[in-house]
Amino acid sequence: MNWRPYFAVVWDSFHAAMASRVLWAAMLAIWILLAMLAPIGVREDYTTTFRFFDVYNGTRMKAMLAQGMVDPSQEDAPLGRIAEAMPEELSRKLKRVGEGDEVRIPLPMLTDALNELIDQEFKLATGKVDDDESDEEADKDTNSRHWYDAEAWKETVRLRELRELDEMPAEELSDSLIRRRARLRIEAALPGVFEARSARSVLLTYGTLDFPTGFEIDRTQFESLFNQFVIPTLVHWLLGFVLVFLGILVTASIIPDMLQTGSLHLLLSKPVSRPALLIAKFVGGCAFVFLCVAQLVIGLYLIAGLRLEIWNPRILWCIPVAVFLFAVFFSVSVPAGLKWRSPIISIAAAGALAAICLVFSIIAGVFDTRIVQPDRIAGLVRAGDDLLSVTNGGGLNRMDEEQLQWVPVIESKAMSNDRVLRPVAIDDDHVLTARIRNGKFNPFGSGSLDLIVLARDNDWKPQPGLRLPTATERLIPIGMTAEPGSGHTLAVNTADLLITHNRDILSSIGKKVEDDDKEAGDENDESSDGRSPRGQASNSIGAWLSTLVTMQGGATEEFVSILPRNVALSPPIRLAVPPAADDAAEGTSSETTRLLILNGSQLQQLEPDGDPVENVWQRTRAVDLPRSDTPLPPVLAASSRYVIASTGDELARVLEGTELSEFFVGDWPEDIAPLSLHAVADDLFLVVTTEGSGHLLRVVDREPDDEASEQSLQIIATLPVDDIETAMVEVASDASTAQLIVAHDVDRISEFQISKQTLSADLSLIRTVEPERSFWRRVDRYGIGLLELLTPQVLALGDTTAGMVSGKKAFIIGGGDMETGEVVRYGIATPIISCGLFIIAMMLLSCLYFARSDF
Repeated sequence: MNWRPYFAVVWDSFHAAMASRVLWAAMLAIWILLAMLAPIGVREDYTTTFRFFDVYNGTRMKAMLAQGMVDPSQEDAPLGRIAEAMPEELSRKLKRVGEGDEVRIPLPMLTDALNELIDQEFKLATGKVDDDESDEEADKDTNSRHWYDAEAWKETVRLRELRELDEMPAEELSDSLIRRRARLRIEAALPGVFEARSARSVLLTYGTLDFPTGFEIDRTQFESLFNQFVIPTLVHWLLGFVLVFLGILVTASIIPDMLQTGSLHLLLSKPVSRPALLIAKFVGGCAFVFLCVAQLVIGLYLIAGLRLEIWNPRILWCIPVAVFLFAVFFSVSVPAGLKWRSPIISIAAAGALAAICLVFSIIAGVFDTRIVQPDRIAGLVRAGDDLLSVTNGGGLNRMDEEQLQWVPVIESKAMSNDRVLRPVAIDDDHVLTARIRNGKFNPFGSGSLDLIVLARDNDWKPQPGLRLPTATERLIPIGMTAEPGSGHTLAVNTADLLITHNRDILSSIGKKVEDDDKEAGDENDESSDGRSPRGQASNSIGAWLSTLVTMQGGATEEFVSILPRNVALSPPIRLAVPPAADDAAEGTSSETTRLLILNGSQLQQLEPDGDPVENVWQRTRAVDLPRSDTPLPPVLAASSRYVIASTGDELARVLEGTELSEFFVGDWPEDIAPLSLHAVADDLFLVVTTEGSGHLLRVVDREPDDEASEQSLQIIATLPVDDIETAMVEVASDASTAQLIVAHDVDRISEFQISKQTLSADLSLIRTVEPERSFWRRVDRYGIGLLELLTPQVLALGDTTAGMVSGKKAFIIGGGDMETGEVVRYGIATPIISCGLFIIAMMLLSCLYFARSDF
């Protein structure tokens, strides 16, 4: 076949488009845009100032500063010294908070005040005074008591970085390190308030100037933001709605001009077929857009590499995606030009398609947000034969085994700001959870909250129980036996670990539980270390400050803090309770005496010195892990033999025994990105990935008689379900089998049984439950689904671009708290298939019409 005539047609279409003034105006605009973006650069410096988004629990910070303001015992403590140094207006507000008034203090006001303390430290250490600061203000700063005192800060939990800076001579510290040291001192005095941040941050520059002053972000987060949001947004909106529209304006006349008297006959005089001629014209129009898009994308790629130090060749994928996007609209313009021979109608047809796609996308988004997402399962628990789940809509459901349908216990609501904690079972008849009003994006929510107890004998209806510590984010049952009311429940918030007896929880709903270990009449006796598990808060600082302690998430009348003084928590936090090694082989549960905490870059092991409630817990092990600033969430799981931990740096770390000795460090098998991790057996773990798949991992030890064998982490089975939301593991009483229950595809449930005796872990499906959809869910699936099938998913190509450029298949929103981050998965292939089929269908119709019509 002779291709030269077709290349000539393509070149003719390209040449005709090149003669358009619109093209040259577009190219000039591209060059001007690139010239304006070229001076943008970055520089790295130490993270020295506080931004409002650094604060994870603003209510706790407000309460702590108010306590430092009004509590006499804090006068010489770090809290009191910082509160004393607050600006006058903020001090008045904090005093009112300390007196019990409801006072709203904006986060920027608090962080600005802390930044002023950093400036004071810098001036004191260097003797430098700002040019715009008067001598009177400088004298005031000099004469007033400085907020930092080395003796006072000895009682705080200081990170290794702060200890090293404190030990360095002052003359060896740069200006940035002096400010960095001041920030770390403030963080040490206000534990549990700030999210963990990298020691160094990226600041944007324009030429030689820093801008904007409020932009400060970790390097890894900056690269993730640039690859997953900035570039896709530029390409999807700038190319999709500007260059594509300009391309339609320029190329809309290609088909009508071809049909002009004399032009078509001249083309058909060449040895070409009509369908091939039309396709050649179509390719010629796409080649024109390719030229414009290539200039912009290659320019952005060079700016990103030369100025931002982000050499990401995946950015070049934006070129074919943008041309593909243009081809969707051009495929509608072509048949319109064939039918009516008018460039204006061709443009109108492409615009009509854009409007239809936009409207359908908005409708689909509304249905997904208001109908589908509220029903999506976020957590599971089994109590006896009953299965309960929490949803993204702040609801709680129970599975009706007869109807195989979710029955609401607490109704889910669309666009709800409430959050229901993941439920936990303290025995076969009782489940615990809590509902945090307005707590979806704020751990404090609307204030104090009660524990919710669901009992089988009350038909699983919610009953208020004990008062929970403020900002509780997770409940963990520990040390349970077959006896009713045995064991304890741990409440975890942003800054503390607090515990109570399960018998007290049952007593709060009117259940009487016998306690053989406690004699009548000694409930209020103090423990051996002088602490009283009841009334601890009010006895220690006085009842008049109990409200402030409650706001901070501290000990309540019912819950006792077990966090050692040498341990401080800062989000994100991951916890694991390994089973007792002695009883794991027998498959029986017993008093658990270990708690593992992955906090920042350190894995810590806590153990109680006797009774978990009556005695202080001690830190018995601490393992430093490499710090990670990637957007991947940290994960932690523990069996009786192994602990697997990852700080989000794409490396799996397997530790062994109670000594937490290093067993294996390496990449996750098959480069999976873990979202959550669950222990199944001593050497068997279930990992749920950010892509929504589930894999069984086995920790493989070195063979004693094989020196060539290596320790490793291997995938031995993959769950045959996709779009997994959450999972739970149940170990059978004989310890030879385990049961996995996974929630997937919004609210479906699949149960698997695992035989742990074989090396490959025999995995068998027990059942899959697909609850009947509501009316609006059926409309979404069949009505909206049909619309999405018939229309090209052009707006979803933004996800395709983000996935291609970032190399990721998902990203997580709000993953700083207890594993409740929302996972947004990219549909990379689906939009390409949808748009590709649409282009093929439209071009086949156009070719058929062109071949059978007489022009």
